[in-house]
Amino acid sequence: MKKNYTLIVAAMSVALGISAQQLPNAGFEEGWVDCVPWTSADNTKAQGTQPKGWFVSNTVGTGSMGQTSIAENTSGCESGSAVKLINKQTGVMSLKQNVPAYLTLGTPWSTAASTASAISASDGGVFGGIEFDYQPDALTFKYKRSRSTEKPNELASVNAYLWKGEYTQSDVPGNIVFAFTKPTPTTCTMVNRDRNILGMETAQGGTVSKSENAQCLATLEGKIDNEVEEWTDYKAEFKYKSSDKPEKLNIIIASNDYFADPSTIGKDNTLTVDSVQLVYYSRLSALKFKGVAVDGFNENKYEYNIDAWMPESADDIAYTVKGQSATASVALDKANRTATVTVVNVDSDIDGKNTHTYTLKFYGEAGVLPASTSYSGSITINGMTVEYSDGPFVHIYNGKGQENAAEFHFYDFSLDGKTVIGSIIIDNVDVAKDNSGNTYLRGAKNGIKFRINKNFVNVDATVNAVVSADKKMDAELTLLIDPVPAARASANATEYSVKFSGEYDTTVGIDQIEQDSVDAPVEVYTINGIKVNAAEMVPGLYIRRQGNNVSKILVK
Repeated sequence: MKKNYTLIVAAMSVALGISAQQLPNAGFEEGWVDCVPWTSADNTKAQGTQPKGWFVSNTVGTGSMGQTSIAENTSGCESGSAVKLINKQTGVMSLKQNVPAYLTLGTPWSTAASTASAISASDGGVFGGIEFDYQPDALTFKYKRSRSTEKPNELASVNAYLWKGEYTQSDVPGNIVFAFTKPTPTTCTMVNRDRNILGMETAQGGTVSKSENAQCLATLEGKIDNEVEEWTDYKAEFKYKSSDKPEKLNIIIASNDYFADPSTIGKDNTLTVDSVQLVYYSRLSALKFKGVAVDGFNENKYEYNIDAWMPESADDIAYTVKGQSATASVALDKANRTATVTVVNVDSDIDGKNTHTYTLKFYGEAGVLPASTSYSGSITINGMTVEYSDGPFVHIYNGKGQENAAEFHFYDFSLDGKTVIGSIIIDNVDVAKDNSGNTYLRGAKNGIKFRINKNFVNVDATVNAVVSADKKMDAELTLLIDPVPAARASANATEYSVKFSGEYDTTVGIDQIEQDSVDAPVEVYTINGIKVNAAEMVPGLYIRRQGNNVSKILVK
């Protein structure tokens, strides 16, 4: 509803502190005033009325002929006022002419030289507009449309443009004369004529010049070719040629094809207009995560599930704003594993809001892991398959007693499948589950100690793994092995890419572990995975392994 929409926009502007730029008297509810058609002969005579803040193409003619009012105040869309534009015929006999009906923010004008037998040198249009320095994306309004039998296929039209600087045309005739009383119309220097700004040819007028900074920045062109008796929504979008800040705006809404040949104008064809609004998009036209388009993205859909880990940086989220003057920002909420992209513009979008927020939900549901699971399979190191005598095993422990935290253990790690250099134990693994039931693990551990050729080395390890809903695991480990025990990524450090692929090992269930491990030797490791002699343990926390049964022990 028009009145309610206006109130909502006003309330939002105050509440949000936005500097909104809308059109004057957009709903035509501020009353109608006398229309004094402009002429180059300095007309002061009123002809009909027009909505305050707007101008209509009423003509004052000359002498006792040609006076025409093409606009009527009529009932609006659930409101008291709207503008009905009616193409009118004026003159008599051979001097009959159809007058185009249009509504504009600029100044309408027309010219012609009439004789007893014909009308010649006709021209007209609009010059000027309103001061305006915002960048709207579209124009909307409500309309009704009817056509008479004279020109039943005539189009109605919508034109708008934003520009900066000044366009000037010399020697433009700007009034209507009878040739037998005054041979030619009075000419003037016209500033910001519509055709000059839009780079179109003119039927009348002299040289066109423009200021150094003059530029047409955006245009909007639309047509209406249907007849409707009920109020109907119309929308057309601006096409921007430059991102420069505009200085002026003009809008022309016509019950005819405004820039077409005058012979196409149909007498009594009408266009009724209400609730003219500028639209400022505050939505996205594209959204990507780590360079890949978000699956199922739609500018009107505001929540997405992303099958990925919560990003560490907002730079992983890329977007394109739809609004010419819209701005957007990304916020990460690591506690809730979500990222939001909030788009804001200076005024209302098509839905009456000036801000929209898109939410990306990452692996957010806690990954459900039992107390202990084991996976057996195959392994490659730097792309080469490595054969283990028993096959490599990966163990996952919910050691912290939390569903979204776990420990990743790769015991007896070997670069060649023969010589054990240590165990990879990462105890700060993050666990989450997606909507398909896949469980994801991500973690890192620095300062793990390996023993190579009787010498200790420093190892930094990261792991990214997924356990599918059918209990298959794929894990990727990156190991940075530094021969200097206390160093961190020195010039001599070597990076190893370790990939493990395996399945849930049903032979290592809890009951089976206890039964099969009774006779197995006991092995003890430090929390960093270094094997120690049980007889030489000092107080502290250790890993005890007997067969496939692994547990933590505390020595006091």
